[in-house]
Amino acid sequence: MSNYKMQNWDYSKLDKNLKIVFVTAEFNRNFTKALEDINEKELNKNGFSNVEKFLVPGAYEIPAFVKLVKEKLNPDLIICFWVVIRWETTHYEMVAWESARWIMNISIEDNSKTAYINGILTCENEKQVEARISPTYALSGLNLLAERKKIA
Repeated sequence: MSNYKMQNWDYSKLDKNLKIVFVTAEFNRNFTKALEDINEKELNKNGFSNVEKFLVPGAYEIPAFVKLVKEKLNPDLIICFWVVIRWETTHYEMVAWESARWIMNISIEDNSKTAYINGILTCENEKQVEARISPTYALSGLNLLAERKKIA
């Protein structure tokens, strides 16, 4: 596993009341809850506490719900959390690829202020998932917002 550690960028120009939304899959909830918790803690540590959370059944439901969240709430940042473990079937590829592709499509098509972070863990087993639960997604979202602020 990589020893890469994401760094905090300069968040001084970001509004601390940014509207942040988590859209999380219930499937593999023990892991997705851990992702939510560690990333919310990182946001709070950096002064961002306006976080609203939504729980959907699984990865396939996330893209459509993200579109709804965007339309109804118009948040500054949407972070999606889901965990797909390979196990023994090809269902893994279908769920991981298609769900991730739709989040990418939504983010590319949206020319608004909303930033999207695809917090997906695709792993071979539970041990790999546990090793990858980190605040990377919160930091990625804040870093993306900070960089976007430069060109806004």
